[in-house]
Amino acid sequence: MEYSLEPIELNKELILSKISEEQILSFYGVPLQKGLFCSKLRKDAKPTVSVFRNKKGRIIVHDFGDGSYYDCFGYVQALFQVSYYSALQIIANDFGIISKQKLVKHKPKIEYNGEKVEERPDAEINIEIRDFDENDLI
Repeated sequence: MEYSLEPIELNKELILSKISEEQILSFYGVPLQKGLFCSKLRKDAKPTVSVFRNKKGRIIVHDFGDGSYYDCFGYVQALFQVSYYSALQIIANDFGIISKQKLVKHKPKIEYNGEKVEERPDAEINIEIRDFDENDLI
């Protein structure tokens, strides 16, 4: 077996070639469920957060409470309040893609069960044409 001593270029493409967005989000406590849930990033008295797959195929965490949108990397950035590159290092270290002795190795908050976030179909809007009546004119 041949080993390379060259450092790897850590980027989102490398990470996503090893693990999925669903695995990352589950690991850091985002439930992959339909419907709303409470935010883990701020105090949230009622469910205001949802997860969906956008038109580009990326999973997005949308917090209706504060209007924020995160992909899996942005979510880790916000969770640990770190830079983008630090978030990449945290994810890569936690999943064993790299080994950084100085980084804390986190435990999964939710065990990933293989669930996938599917793309939502476009909404279908139907209209019915009718004549005006007296109530419409008031």
